[in-house]
Amino acid sequence: MRPVVIGTAGHIDHGKTALVGRLTGIDTDRLKEEKERGISIDLGFAHLTLPSGRRVAIVDVPGHERFVKNMLAGATGIDLVLLVIAADEGVKPQTREHLAIVDLLHVTRGVIALTKADLASPERIRASTEEARGLLASTSLAKAPIVPVSSTTGAGIDVLIQEVERAVASVEARSGSEAVRLPVDRVFSVEGIGTVVTGTLWSGAIRTGDTLERLPESRAVRVRQVEVHDAPVPEALAGNRTALALHGVSKEDLSRGDWLVTPGRFRATDMLDARLTLLRDAERSLEHRARVRVHLGASEILARVVLPSARPLVPGETGLVQLRLESPVVAVPRDRLVLRSYSPATTVGGATVIDPSPAKRARLDQESEARLLALETGTLQARIERLAADARLTGIRVDPTAMRLGEEPARVEAAARESKALLRLEDGRYLDRASWTKAVALVLDAVRRYQEEHPLRHGIGKGELKALLAETLDAGVFDEALQRLLAERKIVPSKDRIALPEAGPALTEEQARALQKVEGRLQASGFQVPDLSGVLREVPPSAKPAELARYLVESGRAVKVTSELLYPAPLWAEIERRVLQHFTRGPSLTMGDFKDLLQVSRKYAVPLLEHLDRTGLTRREGDVRIPGPRART
Repeated sequence: MRPVVIGTAGHIDHGKTALVGRLTGIDTDRLKEEKERGISIDLGFAHLTLPSGRRVAIVDVPGHERFVKNMLAGATGIDLVLLVIAADEGVKPQTREHLAIVDLLHVTRGVIALTKADLASPERIRASTEEARGLLASTSLAKAPIVPVSSTTGAGIDVLIQEVERAVASVEARSGSEAVRLPVDRVFSVEGIGTVVTGTLWSGAIRTGDTLERLPESRAVRVRQVEVHDAPVPEALAGNRTALALHGVSKEDLSRGDWLVTPGRFRATDMLDARLTLLRDAERSLEHRARVRVHLGASEILARVVLPSARPLVPGETGLVQLRLESPVVAVPRDRLVLRSYSPATTVGGATVIDPSPAKRARLDQESEARLLALETGTLQARIERLAADARLTGIRVDPTAMRLGEEPARVEAAARESKALLRLEDGRYLDRASWTKAVALVLDAVRRYQEEHPLRHGIGKGELKALLAETLDAGVFDEALQRLLAERKIVPSKDRIALPEAGPALTEEQARALQKVEGRLQASGFQVPDLSGVLREVPPSAKPAELARYLVESGRAVKVTSELLYPAPLWAEIERRVLQHFTRGPSLTMGDFKDLLQVSRKYAVPLLEHLDRTGLTRREGDVRIPGPRART
């Protein structure tokens, strides 16, 4: 049967703890101060076995206005509320505030216990019942049963239990297949066991031996033991009140408000986009950049409310907001938040998380509002498509997207694959089709522009092209767009470069004449060619001398030995022929031999031999050269 957590609510001294004690036999006031003062200060926990045999957990919350923070730590995560109103006193301030909190958390099932019925006349009981019904009329508990009871005499307790059983049966199941998310509401040490935490398991299942991640400060912890209803169990399921004995963390390292989660499935955030509703009976409007207390799980975080138009939100109004948190929290879309004013601390409204990882913005333009509405109301597939469109040329990956949407990665992958608006790349990311088309066009346009700017070059190197687009295109998207263009023959490989199919080096008439002159000057001096810089100074700037030199090398019409030594291809071929012929006469080549072969000075001999070594025609051994790999083929 689906685990269910019941939370109490109600004004101080209306008998919440006494009622829980009557129902369960457990005194939930565990602190010395609670015993001395006779009031609940912190959360108390019990469990109840219903007539059907079903066991449910009960979180007993304090009713004093000073301890609403503690009440909220227990209220988030409950499935059903047991609202307590004293028959002899009727509705009081904390009755209203607790009910407002329950309503803001969208707890839609509950039972109202009209306690201390033994102290009230029948007329007073009827009046308190009518008052309670009027209070509930505008809430999600409008039709909740109201049962007069006495924790002292036991009157009405059996009827109350029947109503609780009926309400529990209607609670919908939570999924145990999702990632674990447990808000920690209590931390303590047990001798012989170590650090223990408790909380209501919001999602997933926890087993002995599991490794969990503590957030917001990421740290791995291992589960030594799992308890539910004060008894060890092999597994806790979503909805269980759970106690975990942990290994690898001390009591001092944890605190109320921390989260235990499946590693890598959630991340802390300090900013939330949300839809906020201000209570109708809020004392004042909510101002732009107002400081508030945000309650989620067992955590209380201070935050600033950024309103889209800077216009105050008036009581009863609902609007989109951005919450700038002063400390990180673990949130996913559709999480319910309770907001309290900073000082004095009173409940002012509630909010629903839309995006836990938004961009920081001061105003909400039409596009941003449309985006938030899509994330708020869209199907899973529509929300994925929206995030992919936002990511533009970077695309989205499944795991981070699942984390941001609070969904299972498998569901995100399936929805993305089925989308006709998305394209899956080989590295697993998804791009919306408009962005993919743009990415391919950017690569093609970059190749085209490069060739227009460098008409004498045989295309552009892949590394250079990638660097040109590095600020615009992610490396993975670039690689895949390039492969698509190559496959479609819109660009072609040209040696170690990339070019347009129809493109090729094109000399102007002026460049053709200049090139003939350069080649002539280099050829005329034999093996002792003139410095290239001197030759290029004779070329008119309009002919682009440096480009001509590069063209000579890339076209194979010359060999570049150094930045100043350029040898026409016939001259270089003659050098290689003489070296090979020398090796037919002897096994090695000295520096002197080489200088004699070509009739060149050491200034030329050293770089020429080094280049012959690099190209594999020769190989240096000590002070001589021997035939290299190329000479032996």
